[in-house]
Amino acid sequence: MLFAFVVLLLAVGLACKGGATIPAATSPATKPPSVAQPTKGSEPASADTPTASAGNSSDLVTFTDKNKLAEFDLPKDWTHENGSGTHYYYDTFTSPAGNAKMENLVYNDDTPFVANQNGKFALGLLHKIYSSTGKEGDIKVSGDAIQADGSERLTWLSKGGGYTGLSFFEIRGDDKKTFLMLTAWWKNDADQATIDIINSAIASYHIP
Repeated sequence: MLFAFVVLLLAVGLACKGGATIPAATSPATKPPSVAQPTKGSEPASADTPTASAGNSSDLVTFTDKNKLAEFDLPKDWTHENGSGTHYYYDTFTSPAGNAKMENLVYNDDTPFVANQNGKFALGLLHKIYSSTGKEGDIKVSGDAIQADGSERLTWLSKGGGYTGLSFFEIRGDDKKTFLMLTAWWKNDADQATIDIINSAIASYHIP
């Protein structure tokens, strides 16, 4: 999932949002990519080797972003993988069945986001990273809504991959340099229990 893209082609305070409504699963799907590599410039970012860990129960555990930018709850048996590259780092959580993922992404290249740049950046991530093809055309955005806390929610689906997702993104800090995006995506044949877990995780999201 390591891709680079230009910024012109181109979360996430969800505490005020409450639980998101996720549509019911419908059909089989292929597994989408899981490792983000955003870059605002034209040069590819180099990634460190990701690390992974897994729990052995469905008890809830709280994930806290290493810079205290975000926090949410997931079952302990979801596998946790994290990694970083130039200007960014990520934490990815995968369900035991492999049919759903959540990824918390933080990006900061020490330059501020201006105007609608964050929206273009988020769309670029969807097309280059979360699509089944790695390019524009596969992801269809069906909803775009500003949340009560100022973050923005994109509801989308991968036509070729057969999976559905929600992405929440925002810019943090007075200097407007830190981009956060929380993305949840699941195969269209995921069971309701998995979807409920995603809903609960999103509802639990807050700034520590």
